[in-house]
Amino acid sequence: MKRNQNGIFSTRNLILMAALIAMQIILARFLSIQVSDILRISFESVPVILAGMWLGPLSGAIVALVADILGTIIHGYGVWFPPIALGPILVGVISGLSTKYVFRSDLSSTRESWKVVATVLVAGIVNSFLIGTVTTTMYSIIVMGNTNAFSVLLWSNFLGRLASKPVTILVNAVLVAVVNRAVYRPVIRPIVHRA
Repeated sequence: MKRNQNGIFSTRNLILMAALIAMQIILARFLSIQVSDILRISFESVPVILAGMWLGPLSGAIVALVADILGTIIHGYGVWFPPIALGPILVGVISGLSTKYVFRSDLSSTRESWKVVATVLVAGIVNSFLIGTVTTTMYSIIVMGNTNAFSVLLWSNFLGRLASKPVTILVNAVLVAVVNRAVYRPVIRPIVHRA
Protein backbone atom coordinates (compact mmCIF):
# COMPACT_ATOMS: atom_id res chain seq x y z
CA MET A 1 0.00 0.00 0.00
CA LYS A 2 1.36 3.38 -1.04
CA ARG A 3 1.75 6.10 1.57
CA ASN A 4 0.02 9.41 1.01
CA GLN A 5 2.85 11.80 1.87
CA ASN A 6 1.54 14.98 0.23
CA GLY A 7 -2.19 14.68 0.65
CA ILE A 8 -4.83 15.44 3.17
CA PHE A 9 -4.25 12.13 4.95
CA SER A 10 -0.52 12.52 5.49
CA THR A 11 0.69 11.55 8.95
CA ARG A 12 1.32 15.19 9.93
CA ASN A 13 -2.14 16.30 8.82
CA LEU A 14 -3.81 13.38 10.59
CA ILE A 15 -1.97 14.21 13.82
CA LEU A 16 -2.99 17.86 13.55
CA MET A 17 -6.59 16.83 12.83
CA ALA A 18 -6.57 14.50 15.87
CA ALA A 19 -5.27 17.31 18.08
CA LEU A 20 -8.00 19.65 16.81
CA ILE A 21 -10.65 16.96 17.41
CA ALA A 22 -9.43 16.54 20.99
CA MET A 23 -9.48 20.32 21.48
CA GLN A 24 -13.02 20.55 20.08
CA ILE A 25 -14.31 17.87 22.43
CA ILE A 26 -12.70 19.52 25.46
CA LEU A 27 -13.93 23.00 24.50
CA ALA A 28 -17.46 21.81 23.65
CA ARG A 29 -18.04 19.60 26.64
CA PHE A 30 -16.03 21.15 29.44
CA LEU A 31 -15.00 24.76 28.74
CA SER A 32 -17.89 27.10 28.17
CA ILE A 33 -18.96 30.20 30.06
CA GLN A 34 -22.54 30.40 31.38
CA VAL A 35 -23.04 34.16 31.62
CA SER A 36 -26.77 34.07 32.36
CA ASP A 37 -29.77 31.76 31.98
CA ILE A 38 -29.91 32.41 28.23
CA LEU A 39 -26.30 33.38 27.44
CA ARG A 40 -23.71 30.62 27.20
CA ILE A 41 -20.45 31.39 25.43
CA SER A 42 -19.00 28.30 23.81
CA PHE A 43 -15.70 27.88 21.98
CA GLU A 44 -16.45 24.55 20.27
CA SER A 45 -16.33 25.98 16.74
CA VAL A 46 -12.79 27.32 17.10
CA PRO A 47 -10.89 24.05 16.37
CA VAL A 48 -13.24 23.23 13.46
CA ILE A 49 -12.70 26.67 11.92
CA LEU A 50 -8.95 26.36 12.37
CA ALA A 51 -8.99 22.89 10.77
CA GLY A 52 -10.83 24.27 7.74
CA MET A 53 -8.55 27.29 7.44
CA TRP A 54 -5.30 25.42 7.99
CA LEU A 55 -5.97 22.09 6.30
CA GLY A 56 -8.84 22.73 3.89
CA PRO A 57 -12.59 22.17 3.70
CA LEU A 58 -12.50 18.36 3.76
CA SER A 59 -10.32 18.31 6.87
CA GLY A 60 -12.59 20.85 8.54
CA ALA A 61 -15.59 18.64 7.79
CA ILE A 62 -13.83 15.52 9.07
CA VAL A 63 -12.74 17.22 12.30
CA ALA A 64 -16.32 18.44 12.88
CA LEU A 65 -17.93 15.06 12.18
CA VAL A 66 -15.52 12.95 14.22
CA ALA A 67 -15.59 15.40 17.14
CA ASP A 68 -19.40 15.44 17.09
CA ILE A 69 -19.65 11.64 17.14
CA LEU A 70 -16.95 11.15 19.78
CA GLY A 71 -18.25 14.03 21.89
CA THR A 72 -21.72 12.49 21.96
CA ILE A 73 -20.31 9.11 22.98
CA ILE A 74 -17.89 10.48 25.59
CA HIS A 75 -20.31 12.90 27.21
CA GLY A 76 -23.17 10.42 27.15
CA TYR A 77 -25.78 12.53 25.41
CA GLY A 78 -27.45 9.33 24.31
CA VAL A 79 -28.58 9.31 20.72
CA TRP A 80 -26.28 10.77 18.09
CA PHE A 81 -28.51 12.74 15.73
CA PRO A 82 -26.69 13.09 12.36
CA PRO A 83 -28.52 16.23 11.13
CA ILE A 84 -27.12 18.23 14.05
CA ALA A 85 -23.61 17.46 12.76
CA LEU A 86 -24.41 19.32 9.52
CA GLY A 87 -23.89 22.71 11.17
CA PRO A 88 -20.36 22.02 12.45
CA ILE A 89 -19.49 20.25 9.19
CA LEU A 90 -20.51 23.35 7.25
CA VAL A 91 -18.41 25.49 9.60
CA GLY A 92 -15.33 23.47 8.61
CA VAL A 93 -16.24 23.51 4.93
CA ILE A 94 -17.00 27.25 4.83
CA SER A 95 -13.76 28.04 6.68
CA GLY A 96 -11.73 25.94 4.26
CA LEU A 97 -13.46 27.20 1.12
CA SER A 98 -13.20 30.85 2.11
CA THR A 99 -9.50 30.53 2.91
CA LYS A 100 -8.64 28.54 -0.19
CA TYR A 101 -10.93 30.00 -2.84
CA VAL A 102 -12.40 33.31 -1.67
CA PHE A 103 -9.52 34.99 0.15
CA ARG A 104 -6.75 32.82 -1.35
CA SER A 105 -4.51 33.41 1.61
CA ASP A 106 -3.04 31.62 4.59
CA LEU A 107 -4.50 34.47 6.68
CA SER A 108 -1.41 34.61 8.89
CA SER A 109 -0.54 38.31 8.68
CA THR A 110 -2.12 41.01 10.82
CA ARG A 111 -3.56 42.78 7.78
CA GLU A 112 -5.42 39.57 6.94
CA SER A 113 -7.23 39.43 10.32
CA TRP A 114 -10.40 40.99 8.89
CA LYS A 115 -10.65 38.00 6.52
CA VAL A 116 -10.41 35.59 9.44
CA VAL A 117 -13.12 37.50 11.31
CA ALA A 118 -15.35 37.57 8.19
CA THR A 119 -14.89 33.81 7.73
CA VAL A 120 -15.85 33.09 11.35
CA LEU A 121 -18.87 35.41 11.21
CA VAL A 122 -20.26 33.79 8.04
CA ALA A 123 -19.62 30.26 9.32
CA GLY A 124 -21.16 31.10 12.70
CA ILE A 125 -24.27 32.65 11.19
CA VAL A 126 -24.82 29.69 8.85
CA ASN A 127 -24.26 27.20 11.68
CA SER A 128 -26.28 28.94 14.39
CA PHE A 129 -29.16 30.53 12.54
CA LEU A 130 -29.70 28.51 9.39
CA ILE A 131 -28.66 24.91 9.97
CA GLY A 132 -28.61 24.81 13.77
CA THR A 133 -32.09 26.27 14.20
CA VAL A 134 -33.65 23.71 11.87
CA THR A 135 -31.69 20.65 13.05
CA THR A 136 -32.14 21.27 16.77
CA THR A 137 -35.85 21.82 16.19
CA MET A 138 -35.94 18.47 14.36
CA TYR A 139 -34.07 16.88 17.29
CA SER A 140 -36.62 18.28 19.72
CA ILE A 141 -39.47 16.71 17.76
CA ILE A 142 -37.94 13.42 16.56
CA VAL A 143 -35.72 12.42 19.48
CA MET A 144 -37.18 14.29 22.45
CA GLY A 145 -40.81 13.73 21.40
CA ASN A 146 -41.89 17.37 21.57
CA THR A 147 -45.45 17.59 20.27
CA ASN A 148 -45.55 21.31 19.50
CA ALA A 149 -45.86 22.41 15.89
CA PHE A 150 -42.57 22.55 13.95
CA SER A 151 -43.07 26.23 13.06
CA VAL A 152 -43.70 27.20 16.69
CA LEU A 153 -40.60 25.36 17.89
CA LEU A 154 -38.54 26.74 15.00
CA TRP A 155 -39.40 30.37 15.83
CA SER A 156 -38.89 29.79 19.54
CA ASN A 157 -35.51 28.20 18.84
CA PHE A 158 -34.54 31.03 16.48
CA LEU A 159 -35.45 33.74 19.01
CA GLY A 160 -33.53 31.92 21.76
CA ARG A 161 -30.49 31.76 19.52
CA LEU A 162 -30.86 35.41 18.58
CA ALA A 163 -30.48 36.29 22.25
CA SER A 164 -27.29 34.28 22.78
CA LYS A 165 -25.45 33.27 19.61
CA PRO A 166 -24.25 36.67 18.31
CA VAL A 167 -22.03 37.13 21.39
CA THR A 168 -20.58 33.64 20.98
CA ILE A 169 -19.92 34.21 17.27
CA LEU A 170 -18.14 37.52 17.96
CA VAL A 171 -16.03 36.04 20.77
CA ASN A 172 -15.10 33.10 18.53
CA ALA A 173 -14.16 35.48 15.69
CA VAL A 174 -11.75 37.37 17.92
CA LEU A 175 -10.36 34.16 19.43
CA VAL A 176 -9.77 32.52 16.05
CA ALA A 177 -8.06 35.67 14.72
CA VAL A 178 -5.75 35.82 17.76
CA VAL A 179 -4.93 32.08 17.76
CA ASN A 180 -4.39 31.99 13.99
CA ARG A 181 -2.12 35.03 14.15
CA ALA A 182 -0.08 33.61 17.03
CA VAL A 183 0.18 29.98 15.93
CA TYR A 184 -0.09 29.65 12.15
CA ARG A 185 3.24 31.04 10.96
CA PRO A 186 5.58 29.60 13.63
CA VAL A 187 3.86 26.24 14.25
CA ILE A 188 1.23 25.23 11.71
CA ARG A 189 2.73 26.41 8.41
CA PRO A 190 5.87 24.24 8.78
CA ILE A 191 3.67 21.21 9.58
CA VAL A 192 1.24 21.78 6.72
CA HIS A 193 3.90 22.59 4.12
CA ARG A 194 5.96 19.52 5.02
CA ALA A 195 2.96 17.23 4.94
